[in-house]
Amino acid sequence: MTTPSSIAGIIAVVGIIVAVLAVFLFIASRIRRVAPNEALVIVGRGAGRPSAAATVSGEHEGGQRVVIGGRVFIWPILQQGFAISLEQRQIGIVVEGVDSNFIKLAIQASVNFKVSGTPEGVRRAAQRFLSQQNSLTEIIQQSLEGSLRSIIGNMPVKDIISNRNALSEAVVEATKVDLAEQGLQVDLLNISDISTPGTNYLADLGRAEAALAKQNAEIREVETARASEFARIDAAEQIAERQKALSLKQASIKAETDRANAEAEAAGQLAQAEQEKLVATQERDALAEKAKVEQERLDIEVRKPAEADAYATVQRAQAERDATNAATEADAYKRRTIAEANKVAAVQDAQAAAESVRLAGDAERDRQIALAAGVRADGEARAAAIEAEGLAEARATDAKAEALRKFGEAGLASEIIDRLPEITRAVAEPLANIDNLTVISTDGASAVTKTVGQVVSEVPKVVKDLTGLDLGSILGSLAGGALGANALSAAAPGTATRVDRGVTKAATAGE
Repeated sequence: MTTPSSIAGIIAVVGIIVAVLAVFLFIASRIRRVAPNEALVIVGRGAGRPSAAATVSGEHEGGQRVVIGGRVFIWPILQQGFAISLEQRQIGIVVEGVDSNFIKLAIQASVNFKVSGTPEGVRRAAQRFLSQQNSLTEIIQQSLEGSLRSIIGNMPVKDIISNRNALSEAVVEATKVDLAEQGLQVDLLNISDISTPGTNYLADLGRAEAALAKQNAEIREVETARASEFARIDAAEQIAERQKALSLKQASIKAETDRANAEAEAAGQLAQAEQEKLVATQERDALAEKAKVEQERLDIEVRKPAEADAYATVQRAQAERDATNAATEADAYKRRTIAEANKVAAVQDAQAAAESVRLAGDAERDRQIALAAGVRADGEARAAAIEAEGLAEARATDAKAEALRKFGEAGLASEIIDRLPEITRAVAEPLANIDNLTVISTDGASAVTKTVGQVVSEVPKVVKDLTGLDLGSILGSLAGGALGANALSAAAPGTATRVDRGVTKAATAGE
């Protein structure tokens, strides 16, 4: 029978068991297991208290404790743990920039990074990215892009292509300190592609090497074919020489055999022996001639065609090689001459202009020479005419002198009256040579006519000063005085009209 004391004992035992179980469950719930690929940052009261292990490993600082792999007990209410991933992450970056020769480049790379596996690195990363772990890729991408862009600016594109590891190591080394300050580290930077957008720079770099490799391969192929052909020709020549030697040997053996047989059979007959000897000699000569003919036949039918085929093959190979070289040189020449095209065009334009000027000068010189020849011919014609006219005038003058001698002053006056229009014209001729005449007078254009009249009125006075003849007195004393007046009036208007026409023409040209 169960007594109250036994029941109380049972309850006490059950309570103890429950309490122990509750404590065990509580302790188990507060024990945090940390995976190898993560770190746990514990903060709170007592979290930064140094323990023996923590003192050795340096995992405590300023109220924080970092646990990397393993397990730890976290006091409720007093402490709290924050996990941060230590797994490696990968991102791809594309950077555009220019190298040290100002050639535009585009570099694609993949980056493997993670939070540093040291307690200090975990602590620094937790301070900066605990709640922003998903944004770590953007942060690391911006840092690496800036460093990569600055580094490629100091390297030529050839060095970048030929030594990608050096570029990767330089970028990692350049960002190592800055990333360590943030608790991050770059495990690997792999450059996957390098290009020159907008240009064919890389293709042009490889084109020359590819052309050179192709040229070398073709040269080696041609040389191999040539060596093989030469070997075949040498073998054919050796075979022909051996055949010739064999034929000669056979002919010699046969001649010796025939001679021995003839000598044995002609032991008793000397004449017959001598005849057989002569026959043997002739046969030997015939065989030698036959061998010579055979050799010539071999030369014509075998050796010469073989040499011709070999020569043709060599020529074809050289032509193909020259064509390949010409194509390569044409391509190089095309690139080289593109840079010189504008200069040559400018020089040609200048030469064309100079040639045009020279031709124009030659044409002008020829024209001047022709004009000079025409002027010379015209001058000679005029000289002949003037000479004829002078002779006629001389005869007329002689006649007039004879008349003047007979008629005295009256005859001289008549001559002067006949010459009066010419004298008046000569006096007024300077006005006709005026190209541009400006008249300053209140009379306007009529001042020109007045000027001409004044010039004409001076003619009798000029005649009197030159000859001593007073035309007015002479004309008035003559019965034909009216004739003198009419002559003056007739001469003056004609002359005035000529001068006025010349002045008017000059004035029109000036306007």
